[in-house]
Amino acid sequence: MAKYYRVTKDTFLWKEGAILKLQANGGDMGYEPIEDIWDTTPNNGREYISARIVEHPNNSEWFERVYQDTIKEGFFRTAEQLKEAYKKSFKK
Repeated sequence: MAKYYRVTKDTFLWKEGAILKLQANGGDMGYEPIEDIWDTTPNNGREYISARIVEHPNNSEWFERVYQDTIKEGFFRTAEQLKEAYKKSFKK
């Protein structure tokens, strides 16, 4: 299962709104954007931030865990938003 985070504040690599996906980067696991549209410079290339940094609670001001919405493919939501979407989709 893929793991994603959304950038909630501009950083030195990406602008707010970037969706980051956990990738293998050499011997390290790190997060890279799924698109280059949020890059802050034209030369970001395959720059990443290690998983230890993105996932650490001290950095929750910049990164929030999101999940790919399988109901409306292509959207990313927080766990609470996704739970609500599922509730609305499967009403009796």
